[in-house]
Amino acid sequence: MLGHDAVVGHGGFNRASKYLRLSQPAISANVKKLEEDLGVELFERLGRSIQLTEAGKSVEEYVNRLTAVATEMRQAVDKIKGIEVASLRCSAATTVGIYLLPKLLVQFKKQFPKVEMQLSLEHSRRIEDRVLANELDLGFVNDSFETSSKLTTRNSFTDELVMITFRKHPFAEHQKISPKKLGNLPLILGPKDSYTRKIIEKHLDTAGIAYRCVMEVDNTEVIKAAVAEGLGLSIISLARIQQEIKNGLLLPIRISGISIKRQFKLIMLKNKTLSGPMKGLLRILP
Repeated sequence: MLGHDAVVGHGGFNRASKYLRLSQPAISANVKKLEEDLGVELFERLGRSIQLTEAGKSVEEYVNRLTAVATEMRQAVDKIKGIEVASLRCSAATTVGIYLLPKLLVQFKKQFPKVEMQLSLEHSRRIEDRVLANELDLGFVNDSFETSSKLTTRNSFTDELVMITFRKHPFAEHQKISPKKLGNLPLILGPKDSYTRKIIEKHLDTAGIAYRCVMEVDNTEVIKAAVAEGLGLSIISLARIQQEIKNGLLLPIRISGISIKRQFKLIMLKNKTLSGPMKGLLRILP
């Protein structure tokens, strides 16, 4: 149909051949083949002028519509490739979503300024369910459970946990302290069945450090406030106390010989077609 469209648009076979950079016989053959396939004549040749027949006018209308659809298709593909405006749907566990991921999103937005980033904070199991339902492109979950075989997973962010105290505590003068000096640690901890609590207790038990939970709190901000008031010590994400460290409200202390870390992993559907923005984000993720 390309030959038919060019002949109409340029007013004849000779001009169309120059536009398409094809020989006039090739264009004539193309149009003749189309006429044979349709069983009608598309042009009336009146001397040097060429006019569309009624059938030719009908074909012209459909050619224009097909051309518009082809243009829309290319624009849609370009959008997926990240050339135009697109969206990227992500969800993350709280620590990743609030404290670790935003710094990388600044770099991502410089590369893809028109991409709309949709980021939500949810529990890891809920994130997995939404990725499986294709409601999310990417998810960041903790490493506490086996993910579905329908998902691709890879290690991503690593979060260090440190002991924290208020500035007037005897431990405050130490950046690192020996386990022997800790005694029976009075700790303010999260819920017993939480992923972070299990990691903390596992490392303390392995190191033979005695501790007792003097307060159980299901909120990190409350834990930080309680430690700042001198109600006990805690072991918490280093990423979550950066502002308190700057303000001198809380102090981080590492325990000699112990490295308490938790791993987060990236999940997405297997064989998922990667858009341009997805590829861009994956390149800069740890």
